Amino acid sequence: MRKLLFSLSALVLATFSADAQTSQRGFKAGYVAMVGSGEVAPEQMENFKKRAKRIAESVAQNEPGTLVFEFSVQPDGKTVDLLEIYQNAEAFVAHVKHMRAEFGQEVNPRKPGKIVVFGSPNAEMKEILARREPMYETYIDGFTR
Repeated sequence: MRKLLFSLSALVLATFSADAQTSQRGFKAGYVAMVGSGEVAPEQMENFKKRAKRIAESVAQNEPGTLVFEFSVQPDGKTVDLLEIYQNAEAFVAHVKHMRAEFGQEVNPRKPGKIVVFGSPNAEMKEILARREPMYETYIDGFTR
């Protein structure tokens, strides 16, 4: 599954054009990506889907540095994955602040699970994610079209 998630992240990153200030793209340009899993009780799935839709719409409207923010459910019907790609670690921090301000009071039916981080997170991003005990992938080389 990890290979599949990494491949999916790479595929999504490949769809973005270069930043105006640099000819580099993807992780070389500072992008950070995450794949996080969590479980939703079957009786809460419809509520979760409605909440996910509201959150995704808000992220799309208010966070220009969030490049990808997509939920999916695994075949077991209870494990929900979230693919997130940000222009840089600062955009991730802005995302978290936005989520806390707009949705922080709501109960999230998705219980957090494993999280894998790609790219070069800064200290603030790592501090935010620390309670989730993320696995950090180390970039070697590659390209993004």
